[in-house]
Amino acid sequence: MMSAKERKIGQTLQRFLDWAHAQGWRYDMTPVYLAHFERFLQHQGVQALDQVDTALLVDYQRQLLASRSTATVNGYLSSLRALWRYLLREELVGEDVTKGVPCLPQDYFIPHLYRPEELSLIERAMRVEIGQVHTPARRFCRRTRQTAFGLLRDCGLRVSEACRLDVEDYDRRARSLRIERTKFLKTRVIPLPRSTCARLDQYLAHRQRMATAQSDPQALFLSTYSRRLCRSALEAPFKELLCELWFYRPRHRQGRTVFGSTNLHALRHSYAVRTLERWQRQGCDVDHLLPLLSGYMGHVNVSYTATYLHLTPTLRQLANERLGELVLPQLDHRGLSRKDEQEE
Repeated sequence: MMSAKERKIGQTLQRFLDWAHAQGWRYDMTPVYLAHFERFLQHQGVQALDQVDTALLVDYQRQLLASRSTATVNGYLSSLRALWRYLLREELVGEDVTKGVPCLPQDYFIPHLYRPEELSLIERAMRVEIGQVHTPARRFCRRTRQTAFGLLRDCGLRVSEACRLDVEDYDRRARSLRIERTKFLKTRVIPLPRSTCARLDQYLAHRQRMATAQSDPQALFLSTYSRRLCRSALEAPFKELLCELWFYRPRHRQGRTVFGSTNLHALRHSYAVRTLERWQRQGCDVDHLLPLLSGYMGHVNVSYTATYLHLTPTLRQLANERLGELVLPQLDHRGLSRKDEQEE
C-alpha cells in the first residue's frame, strides 16, 4: 500500500502533466515515462522528489539501457529534465539533478522515403479495396482512409493533425486548410494542391450522404462508427495493405543505424524530400525557401525541418548538375582568357 508521501509524488507528477498539456505538449509517451519513473522510485524506497540525486538518475538510465534503445532512453530523460524544470519553477526542489546525467549519443535514423512508383502502387491498391466491398458503410470507411492518405502524402501533415481536422477547417474557395492547436498549441493555414482539393470535395460529398444522426458533425474524417477517426484506425489498415502488397518493412537496426518502417509518418519525410527535389529541378534558391517549408510543416525553426531532409541519390545528382551549371561557365571563361593571353 502506498504511503502518503508516495501518493504525493504521484500527485506532483500529475500536476506537471496537467501543466505541460496546458502549455501545448502533445507527447503521448510522457505519462508512460513518468509512470515508469514513479514505479522505479517506489522500488528504491524514495518517498519525495527532493530526495532524488544525480547518482540515482544515472542508475535509472543504466537500468533503462538494459532493455531499451538509446533514443527511447533519451526520451525518458528528456521528460525528467522537463519535470525538474517545472519543479524548480514551483520551488519544489532546490537544484536540477538532471544536469549531471549525460545525454546518450543518438542512433543514426534513416526513414523510409517512398518513391513515386510506390505511392502510385499504394493509391491503386486503395482504389481496388474500395471496389471490393459492396456495403455503403464499409466502402465509405475505405474511402475515408484513402482521402486521409492522400492528404498526408500531398501535404506532409502529421497523422495526428489529419485525425483532428474538422469540416470547417477546409476552405473550398481559398483552397486552404486550417490546422489548429498542434504541437505547442501552434495554428497554421496551408494552401492545398488542386488535386487534393478535388479529392476532399469528392469525399465531403460522400460524407454528406453517409452522415447520420449519430455522426460527429465536426470531424472531417469519420470512422466506421461515425466518430472521429483515430490514429490507430489509419495506421493498422495501412500496415495490412502494405503487407498484402509484400511491401511492408519493419523498423530494424544495423549497428548504430536504425532504418524506419514503411509507416504513415514516413510520408512526412517523403514530402519534405520530394519538395526539396522539386525546388532543385526548378533552380530555386533552396536556402531562401526553406523557412516556407518549415512553416508549411508546422515548425517554428528550420533546424526542426532539417530532421526531415535527407540526402538521396536524386538530390545528389541534382546538386551536382546545379553546381556544374554554376561553376563550369566560370572555368571555361578562365580557360579562354588564359588562352587569349598566351596568343597575345
